[in-house]
Amino acid sequence: MPMGSYNGLPLDDDILDRIMTFCPTFGTLQSTILVSKAISPRVPGPSKGKSDSEYISSAGPALPQAMRVVRYSYDGYTSDGDPSTMAEACPEDRDPNVITAEEKGTLQENTQVVAVLEDIYSLTNKDRTSKTSVLTSEESWRFRRAMYRIMLYCHLFPGDRYSEEMDDDEELIDKIRKQRTVILSEYPTDDLRELHSAVKILRSVFYSVSNAQSNVTEALLSTGPSGALRAWQDRSYHVLEDDIDFMFLEDNEEIPLFARYISLPLENIWTARNITPPKEDDAASTWILDQVNGANDTCSHYATPGGLKLYTSASEQPAFFLRLAHPLTPYEDWDRFPVILNNLLKKNLKLNQTVAQSFYAATAHIINSDALGPFLGDLFAFKIHTAPVFDNWDRTDSYCFICFTQFLEEHLWIWFLKERIKGGWTPPSPEDCWYGWNCVTQVHRPSHAETKNHLCIPTKGNPD
Repeated sequence: MPMGSYNGLPLDDDILDRIMTFCPTFGTLQSTILVSKAISPRVPGPSKGKSDSEYISSAGPALPQAMRVVRYSYDGYTSDGDPSTMAEACPEDRDPNVITAEEKGTLQENTQVVAVLEDIYSLTNKDRTSKTSVLTSEESWRFRRAMYRIMLYCHLFPGDRYSEEMDDDEELIDKIRKQRTVILSEYPTDDLRELHSAVKILRSVFYSVSNAQSNVTEALLSTGPSGALRAWQDRSYHVLEDDIDFMFLEDNEEIPLFARYISLPLENIWTARNITPPKEDDAASTWILDQVNGANDTCSHYATPGGLKLYTSASEQPAFFLRLAHPLTPYEDWDRFPVILNNLLKKNLKLNQTVAQSFYAATAHIINSDALGPFLGDLFAFKIHTAPVFDNWDRTDSYCFICFTQFLEEHLWIWFLKERIKGGWTPPSPEDCWYGWNCVTQVHRPSHAETKNHLCIPTKGNPD
């Protein structure tokens, strides 16, 4: 059987695997990985089992940071622990020993989390047109190194370690804050700037699922990269209720041990080193990315500046190496568009309770799910039924918030009409209401709303 090559090199995948497997030292293997990462961000593994080298290759050049997360003895340190001892324990080893079976499982789990977060980071900060990471090898290294260090920090200071009684123990709070500062002080200044940028992407995820409550966002940071990914996928922070006591967060007050969870120790370090801190309004790309694709892009239809905030249909990027197979889907087309679908029904339809209730029942399963993106993208198939202005609009174009909102308002009701008819519904009257979706009577007279069809274009009155 002929051997296959998916790596973009004039080498069979099995040969490349053997080269990596028989590297004499882990240092040599890491150098090989760095070369591979320059060619492609994904390194393949055989379908049956994985060798140590393949587990290590999945971590890439951030292996020392990834292995420290796996091997650190978290149970050995308490709130009274010596900060210096905690910081010096289990240093980042650039030539680790053989990986145990238990370590392999944890390493694989962590690398999957970081890989998907990189895809999300790339899409939201590097290139909005690609669902898979297009970070360069150097950018990817910076991002992953920072994420593993945040992961270590959050494992050392998890949210479930703290109780409400600690809020009044100022001495204990001071000890924990010193521990946090010393832990981060081990890293060079440039690395801490990268970590600052990585924290911003985690904070933005938690911010988006916590209704913008700052005290909740800071507390959720203690669940780390894994918590951010779970909240992102579930579109809610309630998926983290086993990781943190939500009773803390009910009164909307700052909690001392969560307030400025990572930013406070960073501030202490900037001050101690007499360094100007990164700006609060710096983008999450500032210290990690060398270049942002499409930063100056404008809306395809009204030339409105938008850059990475524009909406479009993201696509998979071809890869020379096979992608790491895992079930963690990062992002799909339009599925993060901030929308309440009922509010986007045409004109007065949104105020027609008969229509609004039926529409909500038909779309409830779509809201806050991965189905939302494909659903919104598929609405472009209905553009022939609306105004000529939409004839040249395509799902691959770039849209500002206003334009895409306008598009949805013009097309959601048409989709709903067709769905109802497809389900066997027929209009309640032989004729449509003359004023269609613009009818005012449908809003305040339930009998009219129930006996007339308003999912139609007005034939009387001003449709605007």
